[in-house]
Amino acid sequence: MKKKLSLLLAAAMTAGLALTGCGGSGNGGAAGSGEQTSAAGQETTAQSSSASAIDTTGFLAVANVSDVQTADVQRTSKDYQIPMNIYDRLVDIQVAEDGTSSVVPSLAESWDVSEDGLVYTFHLRKDVKFHNGNDLTAEDVAYTFKRLLTVEGATNTEFIDQIKGAAELYDGTATELEGMEVVDDYTFKVTLKEAYAGFLACLSAPGVSIYDSEATEAAGDQFGLDPAVTVGTGPFKFASWTLNDQIVLTANEDYWRGATELPGIVIKVVPDTETQTMMFESGELDLIDLDFVQDAVDHFMEAYPDQIVSGPRVGITYFTMNQKLEPFNDVKVRKAVQMSIDRQAILDALYGGRGDVENGIFPHGLIGYNPDLPAINYDPEAAKALLTEAGYADGFTMEIGADASASDTTTMALEIIKDQLQEVGINAEIKNYDESTWLDTRKAGDMGSFMSTWTADYNDPDNFIYTFFGGEDKTKMRSINYPDTEVMARVQAARAIVDVDERLAEYKALEEKIIQEDAAWVPMYSRQHLFAVSKRTQGFQVSWNGLSDVNFYPISVK
Repeated sequence: MKKKLSLLLAAAMTAGLALTGCGGSGNGGAAGSGEQTSAAGQETTAQSSSASAIDTTGFLAVANVSDVQTADVQRTSKDYQIPMNIYDRLVDIQVAEDGTSSVVPSLAESWDVSEDGLVYTFHLRKDVKFHNGNDLTAEDVAYTFKRLLTVEGATNTEFIDQIKGAAELYDGTATELEGMEVVDDYTFKVTLKEAYAGFLACLSAPGVSIYDSEATEAAGDQFGLDPAVTVGTGPFKFASWTLNDQIVLTANEDYWRGATELPGIVIKVVPDTETQTMMFESGELDLIDLDFVQDAVDHFMEAYPDQIVSGPRVGITYFTMNQKLEPFNDVKVRKAVQMSIDRQAILDALYGGRGDVENGIFPHGLIGYNPDLPAINYDPEAAKALLTEAGYADGFTMEIGADASASDTTTMALEIIKDQLQEVGINAEIKNYDESTWLDTRKAGDMGSFMSTWTADYNDPDNFIYTFFGGEDKTKMRSINYPDTEVMARVQAARAIVDVDERLAEYKALEEKIIQEDAAWVPMYSRQHLFAVSKRTQGFQVSWNGLSDVNFYPISVK
């Protein structure tokens, strides 16, 4: 069956209609702090010739502010809207009514983990088919992992770099993935290079969506670009893509979980947010992401109070202090800065208080969040006293690096922070950098201070603490330059703690040490993500991590 399909796909590629270009970014992304990459090494592509023939009556209508670049999730870390709906992952994240979350089966119906945490044996479901009718097998998973590490322009490799031999395959010193073993059609084993308790959570990320081996190979560089040759196992099929106009997804009637109640989705490209607002109010859009219409949030809240759905962004906005630069090598100065910033006032001023002030590294909604962390109180007088003790009774001058491409709200937040620091005698000078220089300066470890946001890629505390404090290279590339190598070694070692309670206890202790005791950064806040939904739309849920990308499967329209 698969061999026959390969020939058909090859023919389809040859006959495909050439598109003239593919640009822009999607409606949202996964990776934190805005450092998202797009498809690399790909030329423009082909669209489905049946686009005009699709009857979209009754389809859910949503909007992106710009076009996507690819549906090949191995070559982008920001265009997740299509991949989340046309592919599946081995596991998923499920959020309970009390807000807690857990890893649950998806394409893998079960798994076993060795006592030492090194070997995972996965058992695939036997009733799963790709959109082209091919059966899902362990060979497809093996292919997916190998391609993720070897495809030109690969992104998201970090989700499986814990597998034994991943580094060697990625850098070209090996031709096979040593830690991947196909046992039979529905069983495979993964051996890690060292125990890593966050591995299952990593497999839930969109970047580890499972591909059909033969169909993807046959599609070549058109995979993710030409809907006709881009297939998955998900609840929707990639039906058509008209550049800078719209994307159409249609229901997969043979979906293994059961067919969705939606006949399909039309994703319209509408760059102008005022136009999006008018289209929603006229009934042309069923869903609007209020992150893209910040000026109109209060209007939507007042006009459509019963049509607002919100969910937490499992992420944290933070303000940094470069500890290799004076005076931030003094913990008293860092603690003074923590107490000089009124985080609640900033959250209220910019977002109407829709969110939570954070006091640590792990935000609300993340596994490992500690609600009992001591609060970092806004206390200008105590901050002045600490500055005096540190020898800066008359204050000092510091630089805040600003990315010129950042949003207006980020710019306003920095202005508020500047004013608040001035109240305790700190003269903060905001210096604007073009985006490339800002990133390069920060990566070199030379940025004075800056503010950014990190949003969860996968639901595990490792995604936060290791990202920023997992080693000297990690902390340098974000211009934090945290110097405690013993603490960073503990962060690295915590990844291998197999016992869940023991690992979370260690993370709790590390969080208190890094933020409360060492004042390594200023945790700012996490935000609520609001959407307006039409009255006919039922079952909409914000993604577990609060991203703009939506899982359309639970939705129906009446």
